[in-house]
Amino acid sequence: MTLATRQIDEHSMRLAAGLTGYALQIPVEHILSAALRDHRIARARQVAMYLAHVGLGMSLARIAYALGRDRSTVAYGCHKVEDFRDDPDIDEWLDSMEDKLKEAAALANWASGTASIPERLQQLRPS
Repeated sequence: MTLATRQIDEHSMRLAAGLTGYALQIPVEHILSAALRDHRIARARQVAMYLAHVGLGMSLARIAYALGRDRSTVAYGCHKVEDFRDDPDIDEWLDSMEDKLKEAAALANWASGTASIPERLQQLRPS
């Protein structure tokens, strides 16, 4: 895996964790921490992993690498969140979170020049 790919994966995980943290009022640093195992934080981490997998299309192995965890841990977390989708309210909330994550990720495409952005913002793009 190249350095650029690793950086993209880490940024993608930070985006998923940031959205999850904002929605659940948990600091992103807590969600990304390997040391914090409180139930509420662990569940938020599982939601972030699930969103990265489903919303951003990241493989379980890439999510695991970005978080410094084992692939089986990520698979377990994603399965736990998928089980919660039986509840219609949670299912609707997760659908909304997936949509918002996809929208936010699409905004990041301007940095790579793949998306059309307003001309006045072109000057903000890194060279």
